[in-house]
Amino acid sequence: RKLSKSAILALKEGSKYILEYDKFSEIFLNFKDKIILEIGFGDGKNLINSAKQNPDTFYIGADPFLNTTVKCLKQILENNLNNIKIWPDDIRKIIEFFPSKSISEVKLLFPDPWPKKKHYKRRLIQIRFIENLYRILIEKGELRLSTDHNNYLIWILHKFLKFNKFHWDAKSRVDFLKKPEKWIKTKYELRANKLGNICYFLRYYKLKKNN
Repeated sequence: RKLSKSAILALKEGSKYILEYDKFSEIFLNFKDKIILEIGFGDGKNLINSAKQNPDTFYIGADPFLNTTVKCLKQILENNLNNIKIWPDDIRKIIEFFPSKSISEVKLLFPDPWPKKKHYKRRLIQIRFIENLYRILIEKGELRLSTDHNNYLIWILHKFLKFNKFHWDAKSRVDFLKKPEKWIKTKYELRANKLGNICYFLRYYKLKKNN
């Protein structure tokens, strides 16, 4: 698909917001207090709104699609934000380079459920990926996940139960139907609403287990 002139311009002007391998460590040196990683930012509304409301927090947004990257870069430029970097590719290609205990919060919003059984291996939520999320989160760090796919919800719950290091404080089904505060709907959630799907919101915490 040919890019529009505005898309090409956004990619050019917004190139400084693209996360680069050779400058990766600078982020963790310059923003030691709080770094939030959002995986699958869609049209970027939740990511942009969060960055605007919390200028002292640094945000890393990861999404593998070019059109979503362009949309997000346009919003960053329009709002003149300096506390965001974008990784325009699969987060699994770079997550192992994140320092341990460097991220305060991870948001994983409506990942592709890959509904066909033969494609399950492509799902983002796998034990190795969960291990990396646990490793990069600080003590008491939070992991927020959302999905509108019932089968994938069961898959997520099973994988986290198997990993068995994150704390999940939900007491009933109501607890994972409740949205976090100041939540901005992504395009994936809007699509789920249009289809009439139930959206689930899970919150896990990295806490020390009592011996």
